[in-house]
Amino acid sequence: MLKYILTDIKGKVTSFSKPLNMTIISSSGAPADSFSGVFAVSGRIPEILSVKVMNGAEMIFFGYVDEQTEIAEGDGSFLELKARSIESILLDNEALPQTYCLPSMSYIFERHFRPLGFHKYIGSDHSYNGELMIRKGMSQWDVLENFCEKFVKVKPYVSADGVIDISGDVKSGSVFLGRKNIISVRKSLKRSAVISDIYARTYNAGGYNTHMKSKVADGRNIRRVRYVNAVNSKGKTVPYVRNIIDRTDKDYENYIIDNAGIISCGVGDELTVEGVKSKLKIKELHFVLHTKGEYTRIYAEVAE
Repeated sequence: MLKYILTDIKGKVTSFSKPLNMTIISSSGAPADSFSGVFAVSGRIPEILSVKVMNGAEMIFFGYVDEQTEIAEGDGSFLELKARSIESILLDNEALPQTYCLPSMSYIFERHFRPLGFHKYIGSDHSYNGELMIRKGMSQWDVLENFCEKFVKVKPYVSADGVIDISGDVKSGSVFLGRKNIISVRKSLKRSAVISDIYARTYNAGGYNTHMKSKVADGRNIRRVRYVNAVNSKGKTVPYVRNIIDRTDKDYENYIIDNAGIISCGVGDELTVEGVKSKLKIKELHFVLHTKGEYTRIYAEVAE
């Protein structure tokens, strides 16, 4: 059974063994995980700062409260909390517009991330050739993501205790689900997600002569054509265009698996499901508590 630890703004800790309902969502498409839950309470309700959720000795969520709602209904009092994981600090804080020449992670870290409470980073410390431009409106998460994308070529990872990892050494796990605990498996084939052909314009004097074709569309009678101008467009390089095809191919075959209990797994883990021939990769996780108990909902795509 999960354990819920709430800390108020004065540092007082209150533990709950079971809220009325709860959902934790972790997705490859969102930097921060999210939590929502409703607790039965009594007496004065303090302002809650953070939420921690433990599955035995494993912490499956830690984050800061975005919204707190107190509900009086009949003879009962209830507390509803919505929170996001520690990455929300980077998402919510705007960065000062400026340009760094020969940037290093140590310098970027001291100026952007340590002032927000992040105490350590793991990864390369040398200076990189080129410039890191921070435009008006960019968040501190954008700074981190852009630095990693341009210079380090890895996806950043932020641990719940405030360590930023740009080493690229965060390993994916593997999970097996047997029929015994599987509640349901849903498979969908999304033909409308697939782009069959992209014609890209890659230089000023040329037309849309660079042709890229979907592997999934071939032989499935799917015809959805796009034209992309990759000339003088930030980020729209040939690999960017190829990535559009690859991404929509992954969206073709998808699975939703509901499994009883809370599973120890993470986004990006490889997934094997008894009775499903395809090897899968987890792209979104929901840890859920409702009236019928705890369960894990997994959104998965076919692994490469």
